[in-house]
Amino acid sequence: MKSSVGLQESGSPEGARALVSLTTTELAAALRARQVSAVEVLEAFLSRARQHNPALNAVVTWDEERARERAAQADAALARGEVWGPLHGVPFTVKDAFSTAGLRTTSGHPELAGYVPSEDATAVARLKAAGAILWGKTNLPPFASDYQTHGPLLGRANNPHDLGRTTGGSSGGAAAAVAAGFTPFEVGSDIGGSIRLPAHFCGIVGIKPTEHRVSNAGHVPDMPNGPRHVRHMACSGPLARSVADLRLILSLIEGEDPRNPEVPPVAPLGAAKPRALKGLRLAWADTLGPFRADDSTRQLLERFTATLRAEGVVVEHAVPEALDFDDLLEVWGLMEGGEVGAPLPPAWCQGFRDQFLPLKEDRMAAAIVRGTYLDLAGMGATLSRRDGHMATLERFLAGWDAWLVPVSPTAAIPHTPFGGPVEVDGAPRGYLEALGGFTSFFNATGNPVVVFPLGRTEAGLPVGVQLVG
Repeated sequence: MKSSVGLQESGSPEGARALVSLTTTELAAALRARQVSAVEVLEAFLSRARQHNPALNAVVTWDEERARERAAQADAALARGEVWGPLHGVPFTVKDAFSTAGLRTTSGHPELAGYVPSEDATAVARLKAAGAILWGKTNLPPFASDYQTHGPLLGRANNPHDLGRTTGGSSGGAAAAVAAGFTPFEVGSDIGGSIRLPAHFCGIVGIKPTEHRVSNAGHVPDMPNGPRHVRHMACSGPLARSVADLRLILSLIEGEDPRNPEVPPVAPLGAAKPRALKGLRLAWADTLGPFRADDSTRQLLERFTATLRAEGVVVEHAVPEALDFDDLLEVWGLMEGGEVGAPLPPAWCQGFRDQFLPLKEDRMAAAIVRGTYLDLAGMGATLSRRDGHMATLERFLAGWDAWLVPVSPTAAIPHTPFGGPVEVDGAPRGYLEALGGFTSFFNATGNPVVVFPLGRTEAGLPVGVQLVG
């Protein structure tokens, strides 16, 4: 199936197409200058979503009435000279793992089909306080626990570039909504690649911030009204169409939160400081431990590094020789199983475990299963191993401004049953390893990672790259 949903196709009035093509930063500026109204902007995005969401199934819950009311209030406030914040009147959607007051929050799981929170997640509350207008929730797999986006409650999300291919997961609905022009930005979550893989597959930008830079309060999982168990690796961050948008959104949602005490006060990002490319030092690699990018990805990465060299950037192929990638991968799986799976109610925990048991040759799956049996001593030992890997990677990165590595071995794959083999250059690879191997390393180390597009394959599919800091 090659049908796709692009931002430039006909079928919508020219003005509406222009609005949904703007970046968040551009929209915010146009709204503040009263070049366009919040009502007009909202209606353009709603119209776009009504037209194309049936094919993509990116948006799964709509809140049009409250959004229209808020947009009218935003226009009235601007007429009085009142500005609510940097995102005054900008519409947005959010991944359905984030709690939204008065609007259902399912985390893709049938058991939460009727759950309506009374309080917003911290990230959502901060975006609203900055003037943004929430109009919908986006698709994800149950409990955000798959590298594709499909499930029994919300159905399957399809890639805007090719409906027969996956959006990635777990923030797949979020990435598809941004790529298709349903929303100028999104907020996703990432414990093993769930912002970065969908950004890569859908051809947009995304950031997994440094661990504990952004509060996860109100994200499901953890379970509503229960203890907080997921305290490591999980990060919340924006997806958008420009790096400037990532910086803007991150600056609004970051920082200390009494609901999430692990998040410390942070120095505000502030305005970007221009820096010449010449003299930057970038490492790059197309292979990390057992994982190697396919031919198309390697060619795009090599072409990009050659372009950087022509601009005066110092670019060298380098991998930290002292880093044991196999052990780091096991550390990730043990922590994922121990903090996400083990705390679930017994029947749910067994279901979580059972989905990985058939993946006998997949090292990530095996480690997740073992993690569900960890006791406190076992978790402590795992965290100590993590500390060692973090120190090793920091020593390596001290010699570079950043490190370029693949997001995934391939561009977006065809829709594949959970656990099914993933083809890489004609050879089958394990499901989790092929989809999450390159990304999970940096959840295990906590590093910040930006994903941005490199180019397209011969088939026209977008390919991104991870920029690791």
